[in-house]
Amino acid sequence: MAIPLEEEIKTYEENKAELVKKANGKYVLIKGKTIVDIFESEKDAIKRGIEEFGNTSFLVKKIEEVEQTQNYTSNLIKIGV
Repeated sequence: MAIPLEEEIKTYEENKAELVKKANGKYVLIKGKTIVDIFESEKDAIKRGIEEFGNTSFLVKKIEEVEQTQNYTSNLIKIGV
């Protein structure tokens, strides 16, 4: 059984040093092996992910050198446009 977002997490980890260097504290949107874009807010990153990928999995992660523990749930966020 595949681990959810395994490929996206690996992509983040492989690029973490560069992301921290250029966008620490911002949010990254990752789909598969692709870093889609970097955003000022988590809400903007999620909105873009939904617009581009619909109701499928994608990773929105805060770029931090030292990461904080976070919990994620899907299909519970509705963003008004």
